[in-house]
Amino acid sequence: MLIHTLRALQASPSIRWIVPVVPAAERGRTRRLLQRYGITKALPPCAGGSSRAASVVRGLAVLPREAKWVLVHDGARPCLSPRLVQASVRAAKRYGAVACGLPANLTVKAADARGEVRSTLDRRQLWFVQTPQVFRRGLFARAAARANHGLARFPDDAAVVEQAGGRVRLIPGDPLNIKVTTPDDLVLAEAILQRRSKMNQ
Repeated sequence: MLIHTLRALQASPSIRWIVPVVPAAERGRTRRLLQRYGITKALPPCAGGSSRAASVVRGLAVLPREAKWVLVHDGARPCLSPRLVQASVRAAKRYGAVACGLPANLTVKAADARGEVRSTLDRRQLWFVQTPQVFRRGLFARAAARANHGLARFPDDAAVVEQAGGRVRLIPGDPLNIKVTTPDDLVLAEAILQRRSKMNQ
């Protein structure tokens, strides 16, 4: 899955450097995969932290100083397209901070611990958020520093910026940019990637 993700980033002219952030024990294996598949934009793999946001901060720390923007993407979303990368970067340069997402198309209810409905939410204001998420580097770095040691509480990187008072713009994502969390997700991702490969032949 990681290689499919990295290939999309490698193919994007907007991406100059890639920092793979992986478990410390996987750095050697990741380095070999980068060489095998010709991911030439990748820097040496970085060991992740104790939370998602902490891992992003570690990756940010090894990114060259010349990088003024940072794009964050989940390795568990292997169906990323170069087109979505381009759209995200373009929007970030306009707004300063963006996250991809899909407007909610289902009714969403808030319930208590017993499953009893407490309220029905207005789905016109709700989005299912994805990655990539793109930020001006200084904005994200300041927001992460302000969060200090509380990074583990943030569900995504946009929330780190939000807690510091930054504005994050939501832009249309891609329904095929799924996150693989179950065996069924993996089957779907394989089908998407196979279809895309045939279309590009």
